[in-house]
Amino acid sequence: MSDFPLKRIAIYCRVSTDEQAKEGVSLEEQRTRLQAYCRAMGWTVEIVEFIDDGYSAKNLNRPALNSLLQQIKNGDIAKLMVTKLDRLSRRLLDLLQLIELFHQYSVSFISTSESFDTDTPSGRLTLQVLGAVAEFERERIRERVFDNMLHAAKTGKWLTQHPYGYRLDEKKLVIFEPEAEIVKRIFHMFVNEGLGYYSIAKKLNEEGIPSRQNKEWSLRSVKLMLANPVYIGTLAWNRIDSSKKKRESKDENEWIVIPNAHPAIIDQDTWDIVQERMNKPQVPSRAKTSPHILGGLLKCGKCGASMSIDWSGWPKRHRVYRCSAYKNKGTCDSKPYRADDVETWFKKGIMELIDSIDTTCHEVTIQKVQKENKEKIEQKMKHAKERYSRQVEAYTAGLIELNDLAKEKEKMEQSILEAQKRMETNDSSHAYSELETKLNTQEMTILESFAILPIEEAKARLRLIVDKVVLHGEENLELVIAI
Repeated sequence: MSDFPLKRIAIYCRVSTDEQAKEGVSLEEQRTRLQAYCRAMGWTVEIVEFIDDGYSAKNLNRPALNSLLQQIKNGDIAKLMVTKLDRLSRRLLDLLQLIELFHQYSVSFISTSESFDTDTPSGRLTLQVLGAVAEFERERIRERVFDNMLHAAKTGKWLTQHPYGYRLDEKKLVIFEPEAEIVKRIFHMFVNEGLGYYSIAKKLNEEGIPSRQNKEWSLRSVKLMLANPVYIGTLAWNRIDSSKKKRESKDENEWIVIPNAHPAIIDQDTWDIVQERMNKPQVPSRAKTSPHILGGLLKCGKCGASMSIDWSGWPKRHRVYRCSAYKNKGTCDSKPYRADDVETWFKKGIMELIDSIDTTCHEVTIQKVQKENKEKIEQKMKHAKERYSRQVEAYTAGLIELNDLAKEKEKMEQSILEAQKRMETNDSSHAYSELETKLNTQEMTILESFAILPIEEAKARLRLIVDKVVLHGEENLELVIAI
């Protein structure tokens, strides 16, 4: 039951941030017009105001509007007034849903500028027609903006705020060396030191190196930088769908991708390694920062579950690695192993790793590398063809000229030719040579790092060559190489 003896008249006013500076749409102007209309109609019931200051009409998620709708559902509102239809919403679907709600609760909707009242059939018809026109005009504006931005993107012009590591010079990106050095360092820490997003952010913050606008680095800011193709000179536009309440990434087929649009800070090979590593399942932060060498790496040879540190013995306690399936579920009968023993076996295994690689292992490694390289090459060829198909559609729609289409075809053919050459050179000897070099150059570095580096950094380096360690029994460790 309503707390008020008479239903009230609601007036709703809204301005978006862009409209606040424009003449004729201010909140005060809307309020004055609506109150004058009520006086002219001789309405004497209480008038309650609902004001959304600085909110767009692209959706209905506005505080004052939400409060208004709640009062309508409570039965407190008899009429709702706005100066213009688009004050309430610019989307026809939202408008029709609201009108249905008003009708359900016997609330009439009045727009003073369009001169209609939804209490009448002609008013409801007019409202729907005006709503359709408003949405059509909005889509036309969006389409024109998209076309203009598409043209700018294709000419290599940067359309938004410059990214970290660059500055804008006549809408073109140029490298800003002080920040570019930090970008290179972040990629180096991720690729060559094996540090994760959190560890990189922590290290930069500890050194007092600011990110954009003198803010601190975060896990998210590091991750976004490592995934941003701008650093290899590629302009990738239309990646995010911001029309929805929650911003989502669009399908790659919808991206506008222009390689070599501006100077690159990171080379292509480093970029490829980073993207491949980012697409792998991430190791939990707790495992990375564990003070125990094999924390997050060691697996049970009986059931495959992770083995974590526990404590045993009394009164002199010592560390042990225990199967988590045994510890938490009782589903494995693996016994605990002294941590010092296991870590000693592991260090010995690292030293013997290269000598233990026999011919069979060579073949398995080679086949795996060849398969992964082939898949990458085929994916690049596919993307080149998809980009060209999008350009054909753009030419058909009159968005680009014939010479632009010809250039894109030339790029596609060049990409396919380079991919085919890489396919031909994807031989086994090269694959194994890379692996052997990798192991030889990092074997001693990793063992030495346990003595001189913080455990977090030492383990990060370890993960560069070891994917996991499987404990099968006394002095029986299986080291799975990270290829």
